Amino acid sequence: MDIVEKEEPRVTLHLPLLRRKWQILTFQLLSTFSLLILMIRMNQLYGSCTEEFILLAEGSSYWCPAYEHTRGLVWLSNTHNLLIPNFLLGIGQSGLSSFSGPLILCIIVTSLWSYVLTKGEKLQNDIKKISGIVLAIWIFLPFLFAWISSMAFNGPEWPIKHFGSLFSPMGFFLELVFLGVVFAPILTGLMGIWGLSRRLLTWAMGYFLLVIGIHAILTFEEISGAFDLGLKALPSQIGNSSMLGGLISPLAFDLLVISILLLIFLESGLAAITHLEYAMSLPEGSKNDIEYIKQFNNVVNSHLIHLVVIISLVTFVTILALQFDDLLVSFVGVLQGSQWSGQVQESLELQMTYGKVISASLFMLVVAGMRYVIPWQRIIGYIELNINNFRS
Repeated sequence: MDIVEKEEPRVTLHLPLLRRKWQILTFQLLSTFSLLILMIRMNQLYGSCTEEFILLAEGSSYWCPAYEHTRGLVWLSNTHNLLIPNFLLGIGQSGLSSFSGPLILCIIVTSLWSYVLTKGEKLQNDIKKISGIVLAIWIFLPFLFAWISSMAFNGPEWPIKHFGSLFSPMGFFLELVFLGVVFAPILTGLMGIWGLSRRLLTWAMGYFLLVIGIHAILTFEEISGAFDLGLKALPSQIGNSSMLGGLISPLAFDLLVISILLLIFLESGLAAITHLEYAMSLPEGSKNDIEYIKQFNNVVNSHLIHLVVIISLVTFVTILALQFDDLLVSFVGVLQGSQWSGQVQESLELQMTYGKVISASLFMLVVAGMRYVIPWQRIIGYIELNINNFRS
């Protein structure tokens, strides 16, 4: 009697196989692309200095704390020669070309870091020890060489005048600081996405929010009037709605794109980590169970669909919230037919940033109050049922 061996499923819930699933790769690639596009959009919106600040500076030797890396590196190169090659720093390049070199460095570091994580703590400790030894040699060897060679020609002396050699690596670290103004969140974001680290993802998210907050504070009229750092402030007026059929203004659209990219980056990155952590927490026998595999696939596929639907709804509802003042005034104007609504709609207060914030707050209050009239849960359940029927 032949014994029929039980065939192992080709797809299991083990981490090496799950990391190659197209759903997990889709989450990671979506998070990666949103991170890179976010970098470009942030540079376009927050990476400029004011024209007055540029005119007051002499030639190209100026720097302002904007979200741009080449300006600070060019300013640093006027004091000493840079150790990192210009093509890796993006100096002398314009447009997207200035990002190519630093992005290559970020990708290489992320790949090496992900590889080291898979090799255990011994290799990580060895790398830390070697890095510490190399840094110590770099700091102290020029100092000792300068001191000993000086004593060989001039006799015994105190090493005080050679202490400047101890700061020789400072130039390299300053280059990394100016480079990190833009690429520190990119590096940590990539390491968080592909290294499955929640802490690095939230750090990158927090860095972007910190940049936006600091830019808003430093460009505030009272603060910029006290000391001018050269940062280019965003317009105080939100502008006329001329995009997407008159739904949103160009400035509001730029800010909305940045906020949506932040959501996509964080949500898709955390989604990949959450699903992989769930699979790793299962008992070993369940990872080969076909029912658990089907359940995992259904959950991941539903998460992908919900991510697209929820982000789309958030985008549309945010646009409505920003236009709620115009919609409300237009509705009142239709009922009354007076010129008052037109005058209010064209008022300066409604075009200011705080006017839009008040408008969005009123929209939230109206939607929250409509829960007593419209059964939102039943509507959402009906939408989810249709989505499931469409999938099946």
